[in-house]
This record gives sequence, structure tokens and C-alpha cells, in this order.
Amino acid sequence: MKGLVIIMVEMAELSFTQREILRVLVELYSRSQKLVKSTAIANALGRDEGTIRNVILNLKSLGFVESKTGPAGGYKPTGRAYNYLRALSDIAPAYAKIRKNGDEVNVYVVGVELMDLTNQHSTKAVLKVAGDIDLLKPGDLIKAGPLPTYRLILSGVVLLVDAFRSEIVVEVESLVSVPKITAKTLIDGRKLLTVDNNAIINDIAKILSAENIRGLPVMDNGKGELLGMITSADVIKAYIKNDDRAPVSKYLKTDVITVQPNEELAEIINKMIKYNTGRVIVVDEGKPVGIITRTDILKRIAALN
Repeated sequence: MKGLVIIMVEMAELSFTQREILRVLVELYSRSQKLVKSTAIANALGRDEGTIRNVILNLKSLGFVESKTGPAGGYKPTGRAYNYLRALSDIAPAYAKIRKNGDEVNVYVVGVELMDLTNQHSTKAVLKVAGDIDLLKPGDLIKAGPLPTYRLILSGVVLLVDAFRSEIVVEVESLVSVPKITAKTLIDGRKLLTVDNNAIINDIAKILSAENIRGLPVMDNGKGELLGMITSADVIKAYIKNDDRAPVSKYLKTDVITVQPNEELAEIINKMIKYNTGRVIVVDEGKPVGIITRTDILKRIAALN
């Protein structure tokens, strides 16, 4: 409880501008794993570099940022910064990336204000954004979510782009609420099927067909370790090559995305979007205990909206 109290005090102390700059710093550093220049943050936010430096100095004094001087210098977030943003995301996602006309663009929603909610004919939203706002134009169809503050996925048409304020105004076409449920809730009562890495492709095809599923975790049963995932698409590739007697280890995908049982649906959706995957494996203490697919999520959201 003491640690929680400290985090909540820190959240209250940081202004919107401080949070915005900290989030962009974390995003840029996580992407490159290199020290981030103040010019890069200024360009991403469309702000004055002097303002960025002043705010970062304040964040440094609070323990959220480390710096190195010189030509090769720059800034990087501390563990405290990640913990702070994670604490924010436990309440609501820290930011949401925007998709424009179906394609992901380098623009993030970091704040939102919904307007005219009682007007059944027109609801508008003012989105505070970070990133390359020039990528957005009036008339663009966008989708973003789960949104900061609100557990909503928003779709709509851009009406106005204000680069000076880093804001866009959107005519909302749909708002879908994301329930506050965990991965454990989504997989409760469902049996997880796994296969050994020595199983052959032909056997995998039979299991996928009989169970009407599209993917299976692959285990090293000798060690009890998760090795990867085999999907129906992988099986089809093997059949095209007349290689249906091959071991599953030849075709499995090892770069699977995992989540913990206590991770919330909003965070799971963000991971699926970030890594462009249709399924994640739920892992508890290193062992797979379930699978969550996009279809599972859509069914749960549709049932509650």
C-alpha cells in the first residue's frame, strides 16, 4: 500500500505537459534503445525545444529522466518513468495509436475530451495528440483506442487539425466500450490444447480441424517449456510443399506474444495492435494456460455493448 500511495502522489504532481513529454520520451527510447535528443521530442510534439529542455530538467529532478551531456548525449527514461506510466495504464491506457483509413500512422492520442454526448445526431471528440500530426487531414477516417481516461475505441472523421495546440477534432461515428476484465476472465472455463514439438504437421491439421481452432501452442514436453505457436496458415504452407510429415518444430513461430493472467483487456488489445497479431498466449509462471484471439475479444465486447 505504501508504494501505491507514492505512485498516486507522483501522478497528481505531473502536469499534462510533463506526462505528454515523458510518454513521448519513453516511446522514442523504447523504439531505438538510444539516448533521445530534445529536438526529437520537440519534433514529435510540435513544440519549442527550449520548452522541452526545461520540462525534462524538471522531470530529471523528480527521478523520471537520466541524461548524458556531449555530442553523443541525450535523455532516457528511468525505471520510475516506466512504473509511473504503467500505473497510469492500470487506470486507463497511457496512449493510443491512431489508424488512418485502416493504416497505422505515427500519431498517438494522449488525451481526449468527448463533447455533445447528449446529442443523438452528432458527437464530437477533441483528441490531444503526439507524433506527426501533419499526417492527419480533415476528411480522414480514423480509429483509436482504447483511449486514455476512457475505456473506449473511437472511430470517426477528422473535422479539424490544430497543429499549434496538437489537437484534432473528430466527428464520432462509433464508440465501443472496453470492459475492465482480465485475461484470466477471458480464458476461464476453457481447456487449453497444446502439442509436442515432435508432432507431425498431418496430426496438427487433424487437431485444428476437429477442434475448429486456428492455432496451438507448441511445447517441449521434456522440459515443459513453451516453444512457440503453430497456426493453420503454417500447416497450409507445409501442405503446399508436400511436407505434411514434417515435425511441427520445422514450421512453428517462435515470436509469440504472451500476456499475464492479470493483464486487462485494454492492455491486451494494445499489444495485439502494436505487434499486429491476432492471438496472444496467456502465461502463468512460465506455463501457457490459455489463448485469447481477436474473435474472443470481439465477442466479449459485442455481448457487453
